[in-house]
Amino acid sequence: MRKGQLWLRTALWAFVVVLGCEPAWTASARGATELKIVAAPSVALYGEPFSWKVTGLRPGERVTVKAGSKDARMILWESEAVFEADASGGVDVGRQAPVSGGYGEADIFGLLWSMKPTNSDPKKPIAYRNDGVNGWTVDLTATNSVGTTAATRFRCVYQRPGEALVRVPLEQDGLRGFLYYPAEGGPFPGVIILGGSEGGLFEGWARAFASNGFAALTLAWFAYPSLPEELVEIPLEYFDRATAWMKAQPKVKAGGLGLMGGSKGGEAALLVASRNSDFRAVVAMTPAAHMWEGHTMKFFSPDYQPVSSWSLGGQPLPFISFKVSPEDKELEMKGELASFVKFFKDSLAQADPATVEKAAIPVEKIQAPILLISGTDDQIWPAEEFCAAIMARLKKAGFPYEVKHLSNEKGGHSSCLPFLVTANRGLLIDGDPSGGSPQADARGGYRSWAETIAFLHRHLDR
Repeated sequence: MRKGQLWLRTALWAFVVVLGCEPAWTASARGATELKIVAAPSVALYGEPFSWKVTGLRPGERVTVKAGSKDARMILWESEAVFEADASGGVDVGRQAPVSGGYGEADIFGLLWSMKPTNSDPKKPIAYRNDGVNGWTVDLTATNSVGTTAATRFRCVYQRPGEALVRVPLEQDGLRGFLYYPAEGGPFPGVIILGGSEGGLFEGWARAFASNGFAALTLAWFAYPSLPEELVEIPLEYFDRATAWMKAQPKVKAGGLGLMGGSKGGEAALLVASRNSDFRAVVAMTPAAHMWEGHTMKFFSPDYQPVSSWSLGGQPLPFISFKVSPEDKELEMKGELASFVKFFKDSLAQADPATVEKAAIPVEKIQAPILLISGTDDQIWPAEEFCAAIMARLKKAGFPYEVKHLSNEKGGHSSCLPFLVTANRGLLIDGDPSGGSPQADARGGYRSWAETIAFLHRHLDR
């Protein structure tokens, strides 16, 4: 090496030492490995645990980790955090707290729930909109102290990679839905899935259940072609016919049928199971303890008369009606209400005791173990109090089966399912307040899903 070259290299070394960093060309001299960011697995099944790690750093070196994801509306969401490498020159995002960034505690979900939209109106907060068919994609980058960047992609999908599922349409006897189960093996324990007040189907959930070893039927019960347009006087006989259809399927294990519902579907699940002995396990996520008024757009008209959500034998079932002022109705139409909880509490308080008792779901008649899931900060309705009322009723009746209430502290209406990106989710769900902190919803969703899968297998695999 010529003297001029040697002098230049020595000067550069002295310069970077003063700045506290190291030039990339010294990496081989110090035995450093290539900078990498690794997602394991790179493609995760819905609700499956995962890890993100950075390697190839110097001990104590700082690295900036960024995450980006486009939601179903193609709005880009981003987050970042700075970490300090451990003694081995690595960072485990799930086990190490960042030294700066959008969150402060060790949390594998931190880069997800702290995401912010980059190309939306900041005056109109929005929630991350999930893709219920394709799942989520998150692009990750790690940049070290000298500007070297490594990247990887993480995906969360509803169907286990490399596993084939069978999709059976249900279009008979007025029923609508799709049954999913693994292409190999069987018969499998069966699960009927009931969505909430949004109506329609939830094929993503059914695929995820099938990938966990179930035969899962996502059953539409309103707001779907050839079914009622609104949640008004839905006949309970509809669910009985779906149950009979499931029992007749050769890939559904005999005597191994479960029922899962969320929100208004949780109310339905408890009600249906209270009069049908075919179920061996019931999961009610953020459910109600009573039958409530139906959901119809006529609610906003001046001459509206309350109607039941359910019917039996062609007759409406007892229900508790909403107590809402005209002013609050107007705010609801504008999507400006911060919470619906007060309406439900006031409605219960103002209803006469006889009506409350008649509208109570007779959960003590369920002949199966029950798993209840709720969040303590649910702003759609007071599901935590509803679950407590259900537990008290079961205890008073001497309920002989296993019953468990899984409560997600600070969780909202969405804390019962593993939505990957929970940023802003507690603020709005399609215009409705959901409640909960993003962090609590992220952790609660994964915890609730794991408990649900384990609970159903424990009682249906027998």
